[in-house]
Formats: sequence, structure tokens, C-alpha cells
Amino acid sequence: MKRDHVAWLLLTVVIAGIFSATVATAEGGGRNQFPCSSTTFRPGALLPDLVPDQQLLADDHVVWLDPQTGQFLLAFSAGIKNFGAGPMNAVGYRESVAGNVPDPNTMPAYQRLFHADGSCDEVEIGTLTYHDIHHHYHLNGVMKYELLDANLNAVKPNTKVAFCLADILKAAPDLPGYPTAPAYNGCDPNKQSTYVNMGISIGWEDVYDKMLAGQNFDVTDLMSQPQAWYYIQQTVDEAGIIFEQNDANNITGVWVTLGVGVPYAIGGPRPGV
Repeated sequence: MKRDHVAWLLLTVVIAGIFSATVATAEGGGRNQFPCSSTTFRPGALLPDLVPDQQLLADDHVVWLDPQTGQFLLAFSAGIKNFGAGPMNAVGYRESVAGNVPDPNTMPAYQRLFHADGSCDEVEIGTLTYHDIHHHYHLNGVMKYELLDANLNAVKPNTKVAFCLADILKAAPDLPGYPTAPAYNGCDPNKQSTYVNMGISIGWEDVYDKMLAGQNFDVTDLMSQPQAWYYIQQTVDEAGIIFEQNDANNITGVWVTLGVGVPYAIGGPRPGV
């Protein structure tokens, strides 16, 4: 995530409205932290609408050269906007890792679906996994990157399919329910946590900077071939796990040129924080 430019997001914030209990870095306590009245989907929930940011995807698609390995990386930024009527709120909880948890780096993930009366549903949507490189928990299956050729055939998969969710940029302040301060201001850095809370508020956007580890494709082989067009495709909720208003706006992409003679910058990805 683009944490360097949003250090102010680490401040404690007060969240308005019915979402006042969704502080992103809460730990311990499991379901009792913020119990929902239902564990099944009920009609009338205020659903999120997650949309990939094509403009960010087109931001500085520079081929980076790692001088240590001679490896070429096609680095790109990406973002997820929430244009829905409710937040995208994911939580995870489990028993203490000192107990009977089979994998201390994972916990079940649940989506909290809010209603206008202040109640919420909590529906299981997969798994949260702690990533040592990024130093926090990620929600698995929330997004996918692919590099396609000119005929839109897959050339390169991207191994980063799990993401931390947070309010980074203001995307649509005019939407009803938009909180003026970020409600989700980070992801839990404690591997031993028994409770994790993350999300994207109404009208906010999560951002993944091109310099972060995983925000790239290894294109070493393509850079030794004649120049050709390639398509970076970004799919939100590729796993189909998230309850949202509209699944038809989850895919976007941009064209880039790779091959012999394409300019590149010197550098490499850095760990996420």
C-alpha cells in the first residue's frame, strides 16, 4: 500500500454513523468485538461496489531492472474504489495461536454486511493470511492481475492474489454514507492476532503502489524479444467471494509495450508495510 504518502492515516479516527465500531487495527476478542445479529445474508443489506481504478493501473508502467539478478520487472500501481451503498468490511477471528489453531498465519475471513437499521450480517468469505513480506494480514482472492498478449491470451500470471484493505484516497466524497475521515486506516501487523478488521469505506479507494513487492510481472524473457503489445488486466473479486452491488464492473486493463529497446529504469521493489 502507498503508506509513505498517507502517514496521517495512522492517526486514530472517529467513524461516523452506523459504522462507528469498525476500527481497522482492533485485536483480540473475536466475535465479541462487534457482534452481528445474523450469520447469513439477509435482503436489504447496504452492499459495497468494488471497482478497479484504470487510471492508477496506467500510472508509470516502467520496466524496472533489478541489478542484483538482471531481472526485468514490469511494475504497476493499482487501486480498488468503493462506489457502493455500504463499506467493504472484512474481519477475521480465531482462538489463541497458542491453542489448537493449525496454522498461526491464517484465520477464517468474514464479510460484514450492514443494514440501514444498524444491524449487520456476518458471512464467511474465505481466508485471511499473514504475509511476512508485507507485514500484515491479507484477504485472499480479493483481486487478480494477469499479463495478456495482443490476442488477450494469458502470458504471465501474477502471484499476488491477496491484499490488505484500507482507506487510502478519497474517491467519491459525494456518495451518501461517505465518512470524511478514513474508517479503515491499516492492517494488523501482529502475526499472533486473534481478531483482524480491514475494509474500504463508501467513497474511498485502496491503493497498491508499483514499488511494493508483488506489484509487478517478471518480464525478463519478453524484454529479449521484438517489441509487442501486452495487456495488464486487473480483476476485483476474481474469486467471487464478495457480496457487492455490481459484479459487471470488476475488470479493467491497460496496454503496454515490451521488448528490445523499451526504456527501463534502475531499481527494484521494496517490502510493503
